[in-house]
Amino acid sequence: MLKIENLNVAYGDTQVLWDLSLHVKENEIVTLLGPNGAGKTTLLHTICGLVSPLSGSIIFQGKNLLDIKPYHRPENGVVLVPEGRKLFPKMTVQENLSIAAGKAGVDKDTQDWVFELMPRLAERRKQLCGTLSGGEQQMCAIGRGIMAKPKLLMLDEPSLGLAPLIVEQVFDILTKLKQTGITIFFVEQFVEQSLGISERGYLLEDGRIVLEEDSETMLGNDYVKQVYLGI
Repeated sequence: MLKIENLNVAYGDTQVLWDLSLHVKENEIVTLLGPNGAGKTTLLHTICGLVSPLSGSIIFQGKNLLDIKPYHRPENGVVLVPEGRKLFPKMTVQENLSIAAGKAGVDKDTQDWVFELMPRLAERRKQLCGTLSGGEQQMCAIGRGIMAKPKLLMLDEPSLGLAPLIVEQVFDILTKLKQTGITIFFVEQFVEQSLGISERGYLLEDGRIVLEEDSETMLGNDYVKQVYLGI
């Protein structure tokens, strides 16, 4: 579904990603791990068009995403739930969800499914997003992503700042999304939990992919256990 080859990205004179190659198969959940500053967010931003690469290719369902304007990528099925949620705090849950529907307008079936998947949002649909708890805001951000009808849903640290119980709920939501045919590619800090719901994982360090394994193998990797799991 997604194939990235030899991707190089820089901010000014500082190169952030080096000859990066990875792939995500249809209906997979794939986790991207790595320390702060490794280039994980830069990779997601490059896929969705917020950052232009120096070189390389990003192919999504046979199309070169680099030939598609950033604002047209969501309608092609590539959707990002950004770090920090980036909701409109003075707008209601309903309004934040509606914005993501774009020119096509709100699809009632999709909206109903969002509320079924996350009933807390249905209860809060008329509430301003700025007054929601952190967990509710994250659910709204995911709901907004679903409203765009993604084929590939990317998430940047969806567990950031959330209580452990809420993190479990978020990961459960991602698993349910996969069951409906949505492919998930996400950056996460909780190594064990994220690999627990993923088919495969990549480890990014200093702008380079240093490890690619199926999730079970990655969890058993001595380097991952020592550096990222503290075992």
